[in-house]
Amino acid sequence: MKIKNVITFILSMCIVSGTAGVSDRCNAEGAVYKEVTFPSIDVNDGEVIKGVDISSIISLEKSGVVFRNEKGEKQDIFLTLKNAGVNYIRVRVWNEPYNSSGATYGGGANDIDTAVKIAQRCAEYGLKLLVDFHYSDFWADPGKQYCPKSWKGYDLTKKSEAIKEFTSSSLSKISATGVQIGMVQIGNETTSGMCGEYDWNNVCSLMNSASSVIRKFDKDILIALHFTNPEKTEQIYSLASKVSRVDYDVFATSYYPYWHGTLSNLTEVLKNISQKYDKYVMVAETSWANSFEDTDMHSNTISETGQLGNYVSYDVSVQGQINSVSDVFKAVADAGQKGIGVFYWEPAWITVGNDYNSNMQIWEKHGSGWASKAAGEYQEDAAKYHGGSAVDNQALFDKEGNPLDSLYLFSHITSEKKSLKENLLKNPGFESDKTDTSSPVLWKITDTTSGEYSKFTVNSEMVRNGEYSLHWYSADSFENSSALTEITAECDGNYKFSSYFAGEKSTCKIRIYVNNVLKDENTCKPVAYNSWDKLSVMAYAKKGDVIKAEISVTGDKEGYGSADDCFMEVDENVSDKKQPGDINNDNKIDIADLVCFKEYLFGIKNVSGDYSIYDIDSDGKVDIKDFVLFKNLLLS
Repeated sequence: MKIKNVITFILSMCIVSGTAGVSDRCNAEGAVYKEVTFPSIDVNDGEVIKGVDISSIISLEKSGVVFRNEKGEKQDIFLTLKNAGVNYIRVRVWNEPYNSSGATYGGGANDIDTAVKIAQRCAEYGLKLLVDFHYSDFWADPGKQYCPKSWKGYDLTKKSEAIKEFTSSSLSKISATGVQIGMVQIGNETTSGMCGEYDWNNVCSLMNSASSVIRKFDKDILIALHFTNPEKTEQIYSLASKVSRVDYDVFATSYYPYWHGTLSNLTEVLKNISQKYDKYVMVAETSWANSFEDTDMHSNTISETGQLGNYVSYDVSVQGQINSVSDVFKAVADAGQKGIGVFYWEPAWITVGNDYNSNMQIWEKHGSGWASKAAGEYQEDAAKYHGGSAVDNQALFDKEGNPLDSLYLFSHITSEKKSLKENLLKNPGFESDKTDTSSPVLWKITDTTSGEYSKFTVNSEMVRNGEYSLHWYSADSFENSSALTEITAECDGNYKFSSYFAGEKSTCKIRIYVNNVLKDENTCKPVAYNSWDKLSVMAYAKKGDVIKAEISVTGDKEGYGSADDCFMEVDENVSDKKQPGDINNDNKIDIADLVCFKEYLFGIKNVSGDYSIYDIDSDGKVDIKDFVLFKNLLLS
């Protein structure tokens, strides 16, 4: 749809419905996306890792599966993924996933040659690659950590040398395609062990053998270790401690909402591990069902409501997928600056046909089912339950290979770019006192409650970055407790003040004043412990003006929360002459101004400051005529 048509559609819907959010209508099918912003990231070129594991793709294409773009046209799935916002591909590597007769074990037939084919496609479209070494001939997970057939009987020393050789030769073959290998994973879901070893001294020794080869191959490659079950906190903290002797960079976990605990627990686990061991953290596997339909006639992992678990309550729908995966990204973002991203597991593992018997023949021939009969010689459960995809109802494509709306959630995940501007505040993160205090340096605290634990206090109770934040808790309800700091403008320009908030039962507001005149304010209501929302406000000031930044909180009984990571920056390349229609004062008129205009006109948000920017026809009032004129500004 052309941009002018999009704008006309949004404007007409706003006029008809009044208070409905613009984001509710961004997709013609009604999909609503969540915008998730990560703190600035110092890996992956500053971008969030928005990844998918499509290890089965080559076998699916050999099986005749065709993938399409949003227009229904045949298109390379790697391009479709890139256009949807994906920037990383994960590929599993098995040593010898076939029997002595050459029959495939299935599961995508992911030997090194298959990994090379996937790498070639990644290189073509500029997608980074995570190489996931299972160090096994077939699936490795907490219940199965079998060493390769050809390594059977090796002692630890010989197995270590075999891992080094296999890792080195595989990376050389993959790298020769020109792909950028951004990360290598040592073992898969190694919660119980790795490569036939279950003593953690031996497991760590093998991990370090692999790590040494990776470091030698390319020191810029991130090294990840992968575990499961973050809901079992004692176990996962114990694992983090055990592998502290391993040379690695990223602590990764699988998180399937059906089984792996609450999102708040996921955030807490990742944050604690990242801080204690100074590691990056991420989710290496996640997914959610779009329906209970079984399109390939092989039973699915999630096939009825009773299998959804009790930790989350998303709909089994495309919208449910959007909400679930977006919230997993949010949980990792809330872990802090060491949270780097999420991979969706097998979003394209759809049916190969419409008839079970025909499908079975295809799965056996091309390895496009989860396991073939031949795999039974290596893993006993494969002999019993071999067949097709158990996750076709969790794909981000329909059974015809068309992308679902849920695929496009990745384009709504972003990260803050590291600011090249100076933070003009001198105690922005409440770290200067280096201790708990109710009188932080350069901040004036005004409390409206009384009693123990009721006042603003700088402490370490709930912190986004660093060791301290501005925290509050009150046993009774309260209004407008505030913290105020000020600077003197060193030049003419737009001054932007921002702060992060987390907590519950509290309404948080920030304001910016110039020479004691309120210029802008913004409000949020944080919803959970350690789940951070960002607020920003802006005002024009001239050199010598006094600029005050205020944090104000109103809370219900037992309301609590924290403010952290405040920032004040200036853009000198502006003037105070405001253009009608430039609602957000960024020197351009675009869709962002439309959102602000609608919020003001329909009373969704109380907007303070210069109302003249809404008065497009300069008649001294703001009404629907200004809204129509605003449409013309956008379309011009």
